[in-house]
Amino acid sequence: MIYHHMSGAGNTFLVADGRAEASPELSANDVLDALADNPRSDGADIEGVLVLRSAGAHDFAADYYNPDGSHGMMCGNGSRCIVRFAVDHGVDGASTISFTLNGAPYTADVLGDDLIRIHFSAPNDVRSFARGELQGVDQVVTYVNVNSDHVVIDGPRDESRPIVQTLRFHAEFPRGVNVNMVDLRRDGTAGISTFERGVEAITGACGTGALSAAVALWIQRRVSDSVHFMPPSGRPLMVHIEHNGTTITGLTLEGDARYDNA
Repeated sequence: MIYHHMSGAGNTFLVADGRAEASPELSANDVLDALADNPRSDGADIEGVLVLRSAGAHDFAADYYNPDGSHGMMCGNGSRCIVRFAVDHGVDGASTISFTLNGAPYTADVLGDDLIRIHFSAPNDVRSFARGELQGVDQVVTYVNVNSDHVVIDGPRDESRPIVQTLRFHAEFPRGVNVNMVDLRRDGTAGISTFERGVEAITGACGTGALSAAVALWIQRRVSDSVHFMPPSGRPLMVHIEHNGTTITGLTLEGDARYDNA
């Protein structure tokens, strides 16, 4: 497969068309080999690998892999990149696109100017933990599962904080979690940094992290239905919460998807 460098809101990926491959699914070693064979010229880390696949009931399917080869979770920024890649490789982007990522169904709209919106169902699970309720954690924590496991805490946005590793591997979350640190600003926007599972570092951006942070802030009544996030990359993400009263019924994530000269 021929790999292309892309980024969504600063989250960096390798993307390939695997529809003609006998077996487009990658092993952990395949992922590691792809990363080693396709470095970025700017030296930046590659934070995920995406492979386009055929799907009869949908416009396309795709698989997402973390850099350590782990597989199965949703990647919000990667999903926008694979949507743009699919459109550029024959999928009709004039109307709403139906696709699956790691087997879960989603829809997307191509908005132009590199912008793509992904539609999500309501979170699979939301749990709030008061200060001290989690062993070893003296801070309010919100867990959100949007087909990717996240916890959300207030800033500062510093991966050296001991709480980051405590939460990342906490026994309460046996699959492990991504840790989102959020600074809510007076104008209603929010700075966000996500320590990602499988990358084991703060990434340029995390789409499912932005979704999870929006949910956490919304249920705490700290934000309106739409939240503008600024990740470390400086490339914004917009989350909109659809709801019926206090019940979340759906989410959308909007941001850029670009090809990188890397």
